[in-house]
Amino acid sequence: MKAVIMAGGKGTRLYPLTSHLPKPLLPILHLPCITHILRLLHKHHITEAAVTTGYLADTLEQTLGQEAEGVSLTYFREDIPLGTAGGVAQTREFIGDEDFIVISGDALCETDLTVAIEARRKADALALLVLTRVSDPGEFGVVLHDRDGAITGFSEKPSLSGTFSDTVNTGIYVFSPAIFSFIPEGVCDFGRDLFPALLRQGQRLYAHIDTHYWCDIGDHESYRLANLRLSEGETVIGPRSSVPDAGIVGSVIGQHCRIADGARIEDAILCDHVTVEAEAFIGAGSVIGRGCRIGEGAVLSDGTVLDPDTVVPAGAWLRSGGGGSYKAVVSAFLSENGLLCPLSEMTAPLAVRLGSALCEACGRGRIGLMSDGSSEGGRIAAALLRGIRAGGGEPILMGQGFEAMASYGAVSLGLSLALFVRCEDGRLSLSWFDRHGLYPVRDVERKLLSALSRDSVPNAEPPKPSSDVDAAESLYLPMLTAKRCALDGFAVSVTGDNAPSHLLTRALLAIGGKVGNGGLRLSLSDDGFSLSAEQDGFTIDDRHVKALLLRYLIRDRVAMPATTPDAVLDLCRGRCQLYTHCPSGEEEEPARALAARRPELIHGGAAAMELAGLLAVSGRSLKELCRHLPAFTCRSAELIDCSEGRLGILPSVGAPAGDGVVASYAHGNVRVIPSRRGFRLTSEAASGEYAEEILALSEKEIKRLLASLRGEE
Repeated sequence: MKAVIMAGGKGTRLYPLTSHLPKPLLPILHLPCITHILRLLHKHHITEAAVTTGYLADTLEQTLGQEAEGVSLTYFREDIPLGTAGGVAQTREFIGDEDFIVISGDALCETDLTVAIEARRKADALALLVLTRVSDPGEFGVVLHDRDGAITGFSEKPSLSGTFSDTVNTGIYVFSPAIFSFIPEGVCDFGRDLFPALLRQGQRLYAHIDTHYWCDIGDHESYRLANLRLSEGETVIGPRSSVPDAGIVGSVIGQHCRIADGARIEDAILCDHVTVEAEAFIGAGSVIGRGCRIGEGAVLSDGTVLDPDTVVPAGAWLRSGGGGSYKAVVSAFLSENGLLCPLSEMTAPLAVRLGSALCEACGRGRIGLMSDGSSEGGRIAAALLRGIRAGGGEPILMGQGFEAMASYGAVSLGLSLALFVRCEDGRLSLSWFDRHGLYPVRDVERKLLSALSRDSVPNAEPPKPSSDVDAAESLYLPMLTAKRCALDGFAVSVTGDNAPSHLLTRALLAIGGKVGNGGLRLSLSDDGFSLSAEQDGFTIDDRHVKALLLRYLIRDRVAMPATTPDAVLDLCRGRCQLYTHCPSGEEEEPARALAARRPELIHGGAAAMELAGLLAVSGRSLKELCRHLPAFTCRSAELIDCSEGRLGILPSVGAPAGDGVVASYAHGNVRVIPSRRGFRLTSEAASGEYAEEILALSEKEIKRLLASLRGEE
């Protein structure tokens, strides 16, 4: 059997380690990573391999030669990146008519290739994918399969809420040679393009879970940990480096480095030819580029990343040469709507850096900025504004308001991103919305964290001037009142003392509502997205409000969140598209664009205006109108558990359903969405009693699975 080793990647996230070396040549315990792969192939009696090359191809080919570790090598260079499948397609004549294996040259693993090869033969599959279990699947391709191993679904680098399993693609495949006839010409990726297409065509794809060690050295920390694993936790010191025994822990030191006595280095990476003078300190997570010189007594705080040949003067203090520490903070506090953290964590430098990183993540377009009107909110918004300007974005100042107003501003102004800052009770909430007024696609999250992990790059262009827009008066209030039914004295009241309620009151008065203390009582959440209504003692929640609008007012096509109750979707079955909270690709773009055209299905204020008009025109009560809705009740709960590997229970809990998984019961269903704190559960049933019953059943089952995971059963 022959192998194809994919070795053309640039390793952008590993910079500056990859400034002079391609990713497969990065040393793992003094040997290039690809050497470990070649040894693995030889161990399993594979002695011929094709190597697809790209970035720094000459360096790779000259280092390995025509034979290495008992494996003869034939090179196939990609002058233009063709994707993983496109690169492998070039090797068709080399492979011939036999089964072959594909493996990445930039991952460290001990996979049992012999067992995987035999598994493909037994399954008689077109392709067998080797999978492994990870605690954080967000940087990998998640694969779902049935009990027999047949693959049933894929999700490429999903958000946490979109995760349905912890089994991920290792990039190791065993193929029948027939696979070549399915790879199209040009750019094609296995995980993103080819495998989902094969699944749609009904081809046999099988999974094999390997429990041996596997690590994709895709970022600085995984690279450091891979080295330490092979060194059994001892600091790795490259050949011809002068390094004292004391003062260095958990670190990887390159070749030809000189570290003086008294220097301290903790959990860091030093590339080749780095000099560190006496009494200097390099903090955890730091990466020092090739040829750097750190002066005597200099202090490099956690997360410092230095470009090659940087000179740090004696006694200098770098609070963060790059964004490593900023990335750690932001990663820790990412929430389902943006960022949620203690106010004390959001320093002015972090807010500036966050603004420029968000600017980079959305392509340096037009970025809206709105705050809640608090002094702290204004302070953080000002720092974000400095970052947006430094990052080359065009700031749009939208004044003060609330989250739903910022969301609608993104739609009406065609913004790349809209940011909303809320500060209360010592906590900061920073929400962001894309041009459809929804949480952005997963790629924005990934680009944000990637930008924060690097030095900020000064914008070469002059800062773009900011524009001022009164979002309340010129955007949101007109949206609430335009094309609404005249209320002609219909009695309505708005409860609550928040900004969305005040604006709704003005809108109701503008179209003739008799706003007082009686009649239809409307209540808006502080963020402006959720509405509840009450009339004559009969109360409905936001889900039932949307159901009424779909039942009586909306006749054309709509787009709804994947988390919408089935009973509501039944009202528009056949004319409804679904979108997830944070999709991993662009496939949902049409649905998200459609959603933006129906503000009454997103914004509580717009829904309130439509509901008031419906009651006023129909002359019927809220209770009467609801009689013609399907009976349903929802209940919610949060199960807090941060156990390692907790995502692995999801396939046993329910079936993938866009956001999380759904467990079906005789009387309803329960959606389980993973979160950073554990799991969010929402049940749906015909009655409150049934909804509470199945919610309790799901909680009990999840706790049982988690206990089993921890070995407590």
